[in-house]
Amino acid sequence: MNKTVTIGLLAFALAMTSWMPAQAQSPTVPSSSEKVRDNPAGQYILVKAVVGKALDMVDARALPVEPEGYNLLKYCWAPSNVLGEWAERAGLIGEMVVRALETYSWQRDLARAGYPAEPAAQAIGRYEAMLVATGFTDAGRARALDGLVADLDAVRHSTPGTLRVRAAQRCDNRRRSLELNYTTMPQDGRVRFIPYVLHRICETQRLDADDPVRCDYWMNGKTDGPMSFAGETVYDVRWADGSTTTGRFDPEQSRSAGTVALRLRQPKTK
Repeated sequence: MNKTVTIGLLAFALAMTSWMPAQAQSPTVPSSSEKVRDNPAGQYILVKAVVGKALDMVDARALPVEPEGYNLLKYCWAPSNVLGEWAERAGLIGEMVVRALETYSWQRDLARAGYPAEPAAQAIGRYEAMLVATGFTDAGRARALDGLVADLDAVRHSTPGTLRVRAAQRCDNRRRSLELNYTTMPQDGRVRFIPYVLHRICETQRLDADDPVRCDYWMNGKTDGPMSFAGETVYDVRWADGSTTTGRFDPEQSRSAGTVALRLRQPKTK
């Protein structure tokens, strides 16, 4: 994790001390989503650390900073285009993943717009603290954005050469199709799926990420139509003979074909 990210997480942790009261230790919680609801501040730090190790999606969306200024909402981050089929099922942790991606993109782009790393990271940390304090609600995020724009405007006035920052909504709710069919070879396989980022979060929570009770984001494969796969996805196929095949795939490699094929792996001959 680079220095700027570390500064951002530290700023977030410090900001949280003024936003949230101290909480007593809770008993062991059996599932990932319950862990998140029980301790959103601590779990957001965990989520951001996990997302920070796989920033391909952030870099893939990188666009030049416009000469007239930087729009914080230019990338339209939303659970539907980050998690696809899992946007609703992921719930609070899905919102955390999206906001982590969003703030990483800001750290990268604000540096390009001339903002010094530490003041920008501290402003982002205060934004994140307000998100947690307001439960990642839309209204809370709107207020947090207003505060972030004001903080960055103060940095701009004390740092010559920085570009103006705004938060102009430009998303029109149109989404690119993320739908893919899947097939098993042979065709008797029963499949379940989970986005890789959610699988990694469960592992980092020290849960059994392959247990659908503990890691409660697994979803059985649909048999009546395609599914929306937004990013790298973990799968588990159970075959008629009781054997299983596990792995993960990148849906982008199957977009042109429209179908991802999951095959029974034959045992290697000695």
